[in-house]
Amino acid sequence: MYKHILLPTDGSELSEQAVASGVLLAKNIGATVIGVYVVTVPRQNQLEAWLHHDPHYAERRAALFEKFADEYLSFVSNSALAEEVPCTCKLVRAPEPYLGIVDTAERSGCDLIIMASHGWKGDAAQLLGSETIRVLVHSKVPVLVHKPAADGRT
Repeated sequence: MYKHILLPTDGSELSEQAVASGVLLAKNIGATVIGVYVVTVPRQNQLEAWLHHDPHYAERRAALFEKFADEYLSFVSNSALAEEVPCTCKLVRAPEPYLGIVDTAERSGCDLIIMASHGWKGDAAQLLGSETIRVLVHSKVPVLVHKPAADGRT
């Protein structure tokens, strides 16, 4: 059975529902969880374009995303703490979120990734979210896609 479950988060409501379900699954099977938030690293040419307008853009952007990471990963750790599930959390920097998720799962020895079907854009689309699809395609670790029940329950 699964022993180390990766719970990626982007802080969206659907992501929080997936985290809550992942923590409950971990509790029921005696697994640990690893929360991860990925900060995308802009390509140098993108960064240079912004730096012409704001020389402090890189520092401001980094501080903002670290603030988001603290908030979103606190939700993961508090959810795990409430259910007495062992948890660690990681802020990861990567060119794309899916790369950070896949790499973290492999490097951390995770045997399952549980992630939301969609992120901030919501689940209005019938297809899975783009990052979810990318993780499904590129991950060697099994991925469980969480889609909340129609009545909003996790």
